[in-house]
Amino acid sequence: MQTINKRIAPNHITELSECEIFVFGSNLEGHHMGGAARYAYEHFGAEWGNGVGPQGRCYAIPTMHGPLSAIKPYVDDFIEYARQHPMNRFLLTRVGCGIAGFKDEKMVPLFLEAFKLPNVSFPDEWIIQLINYDPLRDKKDEDAPPVINMEVLQRLCVEHAYTIGAGMHWTEPNVLIRYVIGENKFGYKALGNFFYFADSLYVWDYDDVWAPDHNADVVDAIFHDECKGRGYAHRVLFAGVKTPYKDAKGESIFTGDVCHIKFHGSEYDYPLSTLGSEENLECFRYAFVLDNHCIRPEECESITRVGTVFYMLQPNDDGELVEEKCAEFTDIYGQNPDSIERRLEMAQFTPSFYGKYWEYAALKVLEIEYDWRYYPGLPKPDEN
Repeated sequence: MQTINKRIAPNHITELSECEIFVFGSNLEGHHMGGAARYAYEHFGAEWGNGVGPQGRCYAIPTMHGPLSAIKPYVDDFIEYARQHPMNRFLLTRVGCGIAGFKDEKMVPLFLEAFKLPNVSFPDEWIIQLINYDPLRDKKDEDAPPVINMEVLQRLCVEHAYTIGAGMHWTEPNVLIRYVIGENKFGYKALGNFFYFADSLYVWDYDDVWAPDHNADVVDAIFHDECKGRGYAHRVLFAGVKTPYKDAKGESIFTGDVCHIKFHGSEYDYPLSTLGSEENLECFRYAFVLDNHCIRPEECESITRVGTVFYMLQPNDDGELVEEKCAEFTDIYGQNPDSIERRLEMAQFTPSFYGKYWEYAALKVLEIEYDWRYYPGLPKPDEN
């Protein structure tokens, strides 16, 4: 079942998708005689004699036994249940506003905490009231984590799996990633439009050109059937994340960008990478990693992007490609046979799947240009 806005439950719910739960008002005795309760009993597996909690493909909230103060504990139990089942979508009916006789404006305040959960949908009569009541309505978007690598991205995707799968409006941190589409072409997606399966990165696209690459099995494994109308999910190679830094030309710097930096009178050509992990925030940082020390971007006198580390790629590359390619470029293991000059030449022709240096040398002789830069058409972090 699809709705245009997944925060609004359909007025007439006649079918449920695999992940959807019908939420109705009941009585403690579980005598589902009329209204939504009767429909739940006849169609969605509500149990006669059970008036509280999950049953079949439903959730019952008793509303016939007393005042709002007596109903609230059962509403709180529902909210906690919804919180503990983030991959189910709960379709609320006008609980308590039928046979129980309560007015909408009296029931709505009981569900304020539920409005903070992305996987709970509400009757359209309640939405405006909830927005007006919502204490978060004036809250600004959360700031992005100060340092982002693949580990952080994976955590964010797990934490917000429902929002990503359902394609809901994104109100979380502004994070923009770069990925490899193919030879000589990067793509960009904001948080909410990509996800991870193991160490593989997948992005959502609506263009039918991606239909053959759509991985329905991966989508079903993570999101079940809540992704109808979400587009095509296809695997790509992660190629860095937008950092807070800009270079001398005003261009945004991504991890994996090879930069010409000036530092204390000396000049270097190295890629921007990350050090450490979230487990040790004091050492977790963006840095240019040299052979035996590192330089932080804010310490540089000037920075100019000259290319990226995404050359000599393999189509089946996976995992933390940024860190691996940055390590190769800086030669911290002493194993890279290519000189800095050769690596700089290859860095200009990215992303690229050529496997030998002479192929990059030929591109230079032929004066072929690769448009790897952060160009004006790139979406802003808060755009899809």
